[in-house]
Amino acid sequence: MMAFRKNIVIRKKIRKSLFLLQLFAFLFCHSYILNAQDIHFTQFNATPLLTNPANTGMSGEDFRFASIYRNQWSKIGAPFETFSSSLDKKVVISNQFFALGGAIVHDQSSSFNLTANEFLFSVSYSKMINNHQFTFGLQPGFVSKSYNLNGITFGSQFDQSGSLFNSSLPSNESGMNDQLSYFDLNAGVFWRTMLGKIMPSAGISVNHINMPVEKFSTASSGSKLPVRLTVNGEATLPLTSRFDLKPCFLYSFIPGAHEFLLGSFGDYAINSSGIPVKKLYAVAMFRVNPPRNMDAFILGGGVKFQKLNLGFTYDLNISSLSRVTNFNGAFEISLVYTGGRDNRKNISQPCYILN
Repeated sequence: MMAFRKNIVIRKKIRKSLFLLQLFAFLFCHSYILNAQDIHFTQFNATPLLTNPANTGMSGEDFRFASIYRNQWSKIGAPFETFSSSLDKKVVISNQFFALGGAIVHDQSSSFNLTANEFLFSVSYSKMINNHQFTFGLQPGFVSKSYNLNGITFGSQFDQSGSLFNSSLPSNESGMNDQLSYFDLNAGVFWRTMLGKIMPSAGISVNHINMPVEKFSTASSGSKLPVRLTVNGEATLPLTSRFDLKPCFLYSFIPGAHEFLLGSFGDYAINSSGIPVKKLYAVAMFRVNPPRNMDAFILGGGVKFQKLNLGFTYDLNISSLSRVTNFNGAFEISLVYTGGRDNRKNISQPCYILN
């Protein structure tokens, strides 16, 4: 009898240790995904305010609404789902170009229902210097994260009478919070110019400037969220009167995580007033994500109806995980609408400052 009880105690300790190991490994891994690499999208052109705060107001019309949905790893369990929407609008004060905007992000991870919500406010200022346009952006925000342990049992909930775990028994766990929140601050710079008919552009942004602290346990001092640096650029190359090629790249760096996207868009204008479709485009890119190196090959496309753009991309997983995912990665669906009347056409500035 004593041996049986001793065995029960040992089993309880092992189960508790394994669960805590699993929990902290999960939080660490997902913290690495959400914090070290941060929430990311393949269609970074459809997430302008998340890519760089200096993109605020940099659209072809007076205002822009952008929304995107990402679904990842659905073939290996409950998917990671991310949704984001943003709205930005230009403001002219005494012939000076400003813009205001805001963005929301909702990210839902699979296990433990780890959820992240971000609420961001953006402001930017644009200035022409000779033939170069520079835009400076600042983005304060609020971040909230939580997890749900419903259905998870601890060692102290082992019911000896039935030799089963009983979630109705007290867990005897303390010092763990299921929520955290903090203030976040991002900033960025954007540049573009005209070289004949070619328009190159580039931007650099810095996220988590204030290095907020994240922790789910009151017994822990937490860890500072490291600064993330993102560089991106593109060039519009008009090959014919109807076809434009837009090579682009994005590089994001944070200690312990890198992401590099490289590819191109191809836009084809439809010269017909009889149909609502004004433009078709295709995209091909690849993602390198050290230390896994080649991570995904990306294909997609979209269509433009008047001022509404619809886009779709699929990440074909080609990393070592492809043996588990069967090459399935993630898909994204985006919608971008630009509209409103622009009253600045009489202002003596190069036309592309309004685009």
